[in-house]
Amino acid sequence: MYYSGLEIIEIAIRIEENGYSFYKVAAEMFAQQNDNKSLFLDLAEKEMIHIAIFQKLAGKFEAEEFEFKMEDESDYINHLADTHIFGKKDAGIELAKTIKTPKEALEIALKFENESVAFYTELLKRTQTVARGLILQIIEEEKEHAAEIMRFL
Repeated sequence: MYYSGLEIIEIAIRIEENGYSFYKVAAEMFAQQNDNKSLFLDLAEKEMIHIAIFQKLAGKFEAEEFEFKMEDESDYINHLADTHIFGKKDAGIELAKTIKTPKEALEIALKFENESVAFYTELLKRTQTVARGLILQIIEEEKEHAAEIMRFL
């Protein structure tokens, strides 16, 4: 299976946009300013930074070929893209509307960050250009987000 650079970028941007939407809506569930609300607003801002990075990378990725030689590798990257908690359009807003408790919001956020690390790690393995450094930077930031969320659980 083959993915163009643009297709990979579109998936990554959709994931980050859904993360942004989720964090913004989740922050609104906290009536008063508190640590949880501040965390979600901060994470929303960081997702916007990731979107900007991926948009900047779009031109560089177009020349990148994401061809998966083994069928199981292809199936795995498809699985990661399709089952990512925020892989579908508007998934962030829809999921945020179902939140009942702050703890539930944090658990969803942690799952999102961990799934993002898995997706971007697979992307990194198949990237040959200078984009590797920026993808690695995003992976590290996603790991930091997960660690930050863990402190609130």
